[in-house]
Amino acid sequence: MVCYWTLEINKIIIMKYWKQGFYDEPQEGSIEITEGYYQKLLAGQSAGLEILESKKGYPILVEPQYSLEDVIKNKVSEIQVFDKSECVNSFELSGRSMWLDKSTRVGLFNSISIEKQIGKSDTVLWYDAIKVYHSHSRCFSNVKCFRAICIKLLQCDTITHRSSQVVTDY
Repeated sequence: MVCYWTLEINKIIIMKYWKQGFYDEPQEGSIEITEGYYQKLLAGQSAGLEILESKKGYPILVEPQYSLEDVIKNKVSEIQVFDKSECVNSFELSGRSMWLDKSTRVGLFNSISIEKQIGKSDTVLWYDAIKVYHSHSRCFSNVKCFRAICIKLLQCDTITHRSSQVVTDY
């Protein structure tokens, strides 16, 4: 590492070196940069920018360039991640906000339906190891309530697929 003492600001300036990558020691043909500029480049890279070389060989930050296929793939991925978030497929039951993925919803709906068919008159629903719902003689209303929730969440799922299709068809 190369250090300089400057009287103007009374501190040591640590230098870094760039030659298609960062170095602590000078390399043949490398460009000298300050520690501050080095940190600025790293912060920009962390924020999604790319570190490239200018025509003169200096490291600079630039917006990444994506192909249309990459943009479509990234947008569809964002839509799918959002669809799996609590922002979309959540509902409130017994005063508690809940999120269930599709396979859990289907399994729970089937379990409640089976309990109803065998004449069971009470149902206990658990979420995150907490009992959120216990019903005596209201098993049928559980099925109706849960069916309404499933239909609403299915509508959300349909919107997600439509949105993904619109992006893909672009």
